[in-house]
Order: sequence, then C-alpha cells, then structure tokens
Amino acid sequence: MTASDKPLPDPATTRDNAGDNGNADPGIPATARGETGWSRIETRLLIGLTLLAVVYTLALAQLLLVPIALALLLSLVLAPVMRWLALLRIPRPLSAAVIVLLLLSGLNYGVSQSVDPVSDWFERAPKLLKQLERKINPIKKTVEDMSKAADQVDRIASVNPAQTVEVKGISFSKMLYANARELATGAVTTTLLLYFILSWGQLMIMRISHLQNREGRRNQFIELSLTLEAEISKYLSCITLINFGLGCIVAAALYLFGMPNPLLWGAVAGLLNFIPYLGGLVTALLLGATALLTFDGLALPAMVVATFTLLNIIEGQIVTPLVLGQRLALNPLMVFLSVLFWFWLWGVAGALMAVPMLITLKLIGDRVEALRPIAVIAQR
Repeated sequence: MTASDKPLPDPATTRDNAGDNGNADPGIPATARGETGWSRIETRLLIGLTLLAVVYTLALAQLLLVPIALALLLSLVLAPVMRWLALLRIPRPLSAAVIVLLLLSGLNYGVSQSVDPVSDWFERAPKLLKQLERKINPIKKTVEDMSKAADQVDRIASVNPAQTVEVKGISFSKMLYANARELATGAVTTTLLLYFILSWGQLMIMRISHLQNREGRRNQFIELSLTLEAEISKYLSCITLINFGLGCIVAAALYLFGMPNPLLWGAVAGLLNFIPYLGGLVTALLLGATALLTFDGLALPAMVVATFTLLNIIEGQIVTPLVLGQRLALNPLMVFLSVLFWFWLWGVAGALMAVPMLITLKLIGDRVEALRPIAVIAQR
C-alpha cells in the first residue's frame, strides 16, 4: 500500500486526542480531562462561594472567635516573657498564672482610673456639644463668606436644638450595664484562653507536629510555627512599646498645653495607634474637639492638633520603620483595606487585630504555595 492509499485520520478523533502540549492520553477525551472553559468557571465559582462562606462564618461566630484571636495575639506579645521565665526553671503553668494576674491587675487599675473621666464626659455631652457649636460658628461664617455653596453646607451641618436635647439620655454607666454580659463573657473567655495557651500552647504545637506523616512536613510545620511566633511576637512587642512611648509623650505634651486628663488622652492615643491611619485620625479629631472646648480662640487647639500630628508622623514614618526594618514592611493600601475589612466584620476589636492577622497571612504565604499571592500583594 502506498502513502497515498493510507486512510486519513478522523478529525473528531484528532481533536479529542490532542492536548495542550500534544502529550495527552489518546484514550481520554478533552471533556473528561477537565480542559473545558466551564470547568475553570466552576472552580472559580466554588472558590468564591467558599470565601463568602468563610466571611459569613467569621461574622456569625464573632462572640467566639474574637476572644480566641485576642488571646492568641496576647500570648504572642507575652511569649518573650514566658521564654525568660522558662530559663529560670519556673513551671509554665505557674508563670502563666503570674503573668495573667499581673495583666489583670494593670487592666483593672487602668479601667478604674478612666471610668470616672469617661463617665463625666458622657454625662456632659449635651452641654459640650452646644459649646462646641458656638466655638465652630466663627469658622462656619468664614466658610460661608469664601464659598458660594456654603448655605447648603450649613443647612446640612447645622445642629438642630431638638436633636441636641435628645443626647441628654446618654449615660456611660448605662451603656456599660447594657453590654455587661457580652463584656464579661468576652473578658473571662479571653483570660482563661490566654492562661491555657501560655501554659500548654507550645506542648500542643509539638503534639500536632508529630501527627505529620513525613519528616519533611513535620520539620516544615515546626519551622513555620516558630517563625510565626518569633515574627509576630517581635512585631506586637515592638508596636506595644512604641505605642506606650507615644502615649507617654502625648500625655506630657498635653499636660504642658494645659489639657484636662492628659494621662487619659495619652492612653487613648497609644491604644488607638494600634489601628493604622484611622486611629491617628480619630485621636486628632477628638483632641481638636476637646481643645476647642478647653481653650479660648483657635491658636491653642490648632497647636494641640499640630503637635499630635507631628508626633504621629514621626512615630509612623521614622521610629516604627527603623525598629521593625523592611522584613515586616507592608503595602499601605493592603493595610488600610485590612483595617476596613476587619472593622466592618468585628468592629474595633477587628481593627486592632487587622495588621497582626495580615502579617500572619503574609508569613504563611511566604512558605505555603497556595497563599503565595497574598504574600506578594501584601509586600511593600
């Protein structure tokens, strides 16, 4: 038989047997190999539905997951102290009990010192709002003179006296009492979890590592857990010390300006500074409003806000990068989006934990291929 007498191949068979690289199994059709566009679309839809289910679960289980996340982060902050006490041959349960008791004592002292000033501010809220409106009136008139659309802005921004009177019912003690059950449950759960994590968390990690079948995976798991503990502990410890120092400096500056309750405002500035960008903005607005109510004129309030803004810029742009270095440097856009997402999901507690959780995902993504895109996007 000559070459011209050979039968031509069936086109349908040729299409089914041809793969992406020409090496596909000729006995398996293309649809069975999952190479159609529909299979890729279904995979992406499944990933999207899984992400939505995870977000829904995080929102639904907020009362359970927030104390767990807080306890884990606090345990990482206290990890260096636990290692130091371990070198002194002190049993981990005893060390954990001492640390938790000291932490509760400090928290109790701080809350007891801040309840009266905060409660007083809440009780005086209607009167303070009226005073603030009178102080802002000259600024509003200046804006009206400079802008043609100021009349509309003034109608939107003006305070209705009837609405101001409605604030009279606000009471800090009543708000605490209304949320006492959730606050108490969260505080007790976080405290107990923190104690158990500090006492037996390391042992549990070692036991989990022994469940890995292969030696390589076991070593990879141990290395990842140690890296996460070291890096996140370093970040949280450094940020806590930096924010404590910022709070002390802010309190000293406000004391020199003659602001009321400088220690309370220093604590507020240090605590809100755990929330990138939004925390500093909220603190500046609160300080500006308080300064307007405290001082006559606009010079001193402007100096108070400018001083805090300068201190916040020095901390965020100079001190923190120098202390943490480039390894934990994050993309500012990803940080801001993370803060917004966790604030929307878990409120203030979520915003406080947004950056540590983003760092955790980045560190895991550096070592786990499935999460590598998150590490690439989060990197500065």
